[in-house]
Amino acid sequence: MSVFQRPTSSYPTFGTLQYGSCYWEGSVDLEPFGGSFPVIVRATRGGPSNAQISAMARVISDAVSIRKLASKEMVDLHEEGEISPSSLGSDVDGIWQHLRPSQVEVTDESYYDDGRIAVLIIFQSPQQVDFAPAIETADGSFVEVLSGT
Repeated sequence: MSVFQRPTSSYPTFGTLQYGSCYWEGSVDLEPFGGSFPVIVRATRGGPSNAQISAMARVISDAVSIRKLASKEMVDLHEEGEISPSSLGSDVDGIWQHLRPSQVEVTDESYYDDGRIAVLIIFQSPQQVDFAPAIETADGSFVEVLSGT
């Protein structure tokens, strides 16, 4: 039995989180992106800030819209890297069948100069093991697709 017990706390948006060193970890369900993702929230021992909770809540509620906005950029990224799945065809929304949930990272207010919160939805690509594309959101709004290589 460990002498050090990691604190846990529950939040409606995140569920149960466990504290590490300067971060909280748990899991969040983003069904439009393939299910459950491990989540890391960059926060102090006091827990996620209201801004972090709000940004994640918006990502969860707008996940279908975020997926739609990111689909074309995600396909373009695969094509640029010459790792586009051969079975993709012309349906850009089909790209999500070729990605696996990897992790969601919720930054703190210092990530952007203006204090917004980035929520990064990171994927694994079966086509290329060292390719981890991500969707960047700011305060829950879609920003861009990142290559993650």
